[in-house]
Amino acid sequence: MSKARKPITPKPPRTRQKVLVILQEHCKQCELCIAFCPKNVLCFDETKYNRKSYHPVTACDIEACVNCGFCEMICPDMAIFLAEKEDAEEAYKTGAMEEGTLIPEFMGKGTVEEEE
Repeated sequence: MSKARKPITPKPPRTRQKVLVILQEHCKQCELCIAFCPKNVLCFDETKYNRKSYHPVTACDIEACVNCGFCEMICPDMAIFLAEKEDAEEAYKTGAMEEGTLIPEFMGKGTVEEEE
């Protein structure tokens, strides 16, 4: 009367439809996005300062990001948000981003100015 177990088939890896965009010049180091990130994706870049003399937020573990959007909802300065992957990639390739914009999925931890 025992039933055989069905084998577990792994699900394919989930692809993110959106990418994280960080406007580092808008960040005022309030730490809300870091505190509310359920996957500990964000941290401060202690190696540099923005124009407001704050350490801007950066992505420490972008692969852990699940696109939950908590960072976007909680940021009082709209310095971090999720954008459609195609739109962000086009802006990155054409250089149509403002200074200090960080898209970790496309460029590691650098900004457009650092890449050039």
